[in-house]
Amino acid sequence: MQSLMKFAFVTLTVLFGVALVTSAHAQTTNRVVVDIPFDFSVGSTLLRAGNYKVEELQSGILVFNGNDGQDHQFALTVGEEASNQHNQPKLIFTRYGDGTFLSKVFLSGGDDYRQLLPSSREKKLIQKRTSGEELSLLVQSGR
Repeated sequence: MQSLMKFAFVTLTVLFGVALVTSAHAQTTNRVVVDIPFDFSVGSTLLRAGNYKVEELQSGILVFNGNDGQDHQFALTVGEEASNQHNQPKLIFTRYGDGTFLSKVFLSGGDDYRQLLPSSREKKLIQKRTSGEELSLLVQSGR
């Protein structure tokens, strides 16, 4: 009987610890708010110009939520590192002709960023053009 109570106590302690870690992780998620003045693509989805909240749900999964409540998109990303000269969160877009694609997301002021994988449409545009023009938008931290 005593070993059963000890097992129950250890189990409850572990579950409580996991709940604390999960709660702390949820409070420290990376989130930014940005007003994007042009239509852009995330993967194969075209999103309209507007105000968006960008948040990393899990390592490698970003979600884009428009303030109108209608535009939302998930994106799989790869972690990368590059110099972030202004040490501010920012989004980097690449424009090929009239198509603008989100390519990099710096959620914090550090050098780590999330690289979006190019869609099949973007790959076709890359093949047709030798290079794309990069556009950078500085953003404010999410609330």
